Amino acid sequence: MKKLFPVIVLGAALLGFMLGYASKPVINPGPQTVLTGHIDDLSMIPSANAQENKSEVMPFNYNSPREPALAPDAPPTTYWNIDDIRKAHTELAEKAMKAAAQAGSGSSQSFGGGPVHISTRNFSIFMLYRLHRDQPVLSLTKVNSVWDDAEMHAGAYDFYVVTGGTGEMIVGGKIANRQNLRDKDGIIPGEYRGQPIEGGQTYKVKAGDWLLIPPDTPHQPKPDPGGFSYMIMKINVGSYPWALIR
Repeated sequence: MKKLFPVIVLGAALLGFMLGYASKPVINPGPQTVLTGHIDDLSMIPSANAQENKSEVMPFNYNSPREPALAPDAPPTTYWNIDDIRKAHTELAEKAMKAAAQAGSGSSQSFGGGPVHISTRNFSIFMLYRLHRDQPVLSLTKVNSVWDDAEMHAGAYDFYVVTGGTGEMIVGGKIANRQNLRDKDGIIPGEYRGQPIEGGQTYKVKAGDWLLIPPDTPHQPKPDPGGFSYMIMKINVGSYPWALIR
């Protein structure tokens, strides 16, 4: 009987719990919204609203409507024809040649355009053309040079696909005269400009070449006569305010 006593006590406790739970009044709380995600300006984003188009929950609860969208601002499937890219290179080169006689400074070697325009919270893709300059001008950091300042980004990878022309990319080392980039609101943390690069590696680039530059790595384009164009993808490292990346 002593051996059965603990079993009887445990059974009685379990039975009492079940009876108590069953006798609780049922209160209908009405429709409930599950909140998850991150805090943005002290507000919560309902995950259900961010997952309206999710029709299938994958194994391990992946794609669950209870989880925030991984890429809520993802662009649609996009295709670029190489003929359109080559045409854009030619048009950008013509645009740059027309502007070559005009006074400029800083990033006046750089001209944007073409069919590639995507910007999300995780990455951006666009097309640039770099003009070869014969006469020096003052750069953003007040260096008299035929080259634009070197750049350095704390918060993003730069992935280049060269689409036309030739030139050099100087990568690595240290930026002499390094300064924080500024805009109308003041210093932009994590964005640096200056020149020259000391101790960097030189890459000869041409149409079809790819180049990946990690965060916090100095890099400086030096276009040959005739310039070069490239598609650039900036990839957010995920730990830096995307609005600060230039």
